[in-house]
Amino acid sequence: MYTNSVVRPLIDTTKRTRETKSTLFYERDKVQGLCEEINLLKQVTEVVNDNNEYLNQEKKYVYNTIQKTKLNAIQLYHFQRIQKNKDAASRETRLTQNELNRLSDREQSFYKKYEQLIQDYKSKCPESLYISNELHAPKRPYVVVRVIENVGEVVTKNGIIELLKGSQTMVREADSIIAKLIKMGYLKKIDSY
Repeated sequence: MYTNSVVRPLIDTTKRTRETKSTLFYERDKVQGLCEEINLLKQVTEVVNDNNEYLNQEKKYVYNTIQKTKLNAIQLYHFQRIQKNKDAASRETRLTQNELNRLSDREQSFYKKYEQLIQDYKSKCPESLYISNELHAPKRPYVVVRVIENVGEVVTKNGIIELLKGSQTMVREADSIIAKLIKMGYLKKIDSY
């Protein structure tokens, strides 16, 4: 009764939920089974009225530990499903009716409200700030620049660079100081690596 008979399958389902791209069916029976066991443990904890106070405390500790384990399993399962719903709502494509049927009633309500929240956000901000846009790392982070005008020593994220007129050096284009110098015309991009 108080073993991991229901906890282990729910944790396995949680792992599968995290690893798959699609939404799995809501495990109502497993969650209800765990909730029933937790309620039974609460009742047993309240009924424990042994004369031996030390033994009574031990039983309460064991029952409370089992309860926490089961509650943690339920919370982890629901957290993982909420994350999946958030990811699905922020994508450009909506869930199909088949995928919506896999969600519980509360999850469907959450999905629709979260999707509406995302749509409201997207309607009020420029497209460049959309949550669903993918960020890409620069293909070539380093740039060879030619120094057009003497700048002297410049402190960048990678260290100190001396920029003398006519010299060439390899720098990170993403560095804000280098980007400003290129924009101001002190440096000229030659090639990127």
